[in-house]
Amino acid sequence: MKRKIMVTVLALAVLAGTAAAGTKEFWKGGIYVTPQIGVNSWGGSIPFGVNAEYGLTENIGIGGSVMLNMWSEEYWSSTLINFNADVAYHFTKLNAEKFDLYAGGGLGYSAYSWKWKDSSGGGIGGTGSSGIYIPIFVGGRYYFNPKMAVSLRLVGSLTGHWSGFGGVLGVTFVLGK
Repeated sequence: MKRKIMVTVLALAVLAGTAAAGTKEFWKGGIYVTPQIGVNSWGGSIPFGVNAEYGLTENIGIGGSVMLNMWSEEYWSSTLINFNADVAYHFTKLNAEKFDLYAGGGLGYSAYSWKWKDSSGGGIGGTGSSGIYIPIFVGGRYYFNPKMAVSLRLVGSLTGHWSGFGGVLGVTFVLGK
């Protein structure tokens, strides 16, 4: 009987330790990779890309995103690629189990190209409206388990070409630990 009680207590301690280890959603040294899709205020199609973040401290993450947006009409096609590096402050002191809430900003570059197609299949193309922008964002992740979460980020930019507001939705995979 004592043996069953000890095994039960040990099993509960291991489970409690595992559950406690999973409650810290953002940590120093963590690597967070988020494939994502988005919407934006200036139209086009649905952008898609990836965000990666590294836990520099227990509250600060550094990372970046690459987003691709392509759209076309009968005689016109456009491609916009946004690159950005950012810093986020994670509100880890909040008592919000399974949530990782954060805010931050960064520096980005939009690379835009277009092509005008004529009826013979040829055409002209070029670049334009490319440039630097400064994004700000708020976001959060909800963790299904310690290694996977759903992510929502609301982004705004008032400077540079392709400025405006939008959001991205993705699935975060946690690497490390």
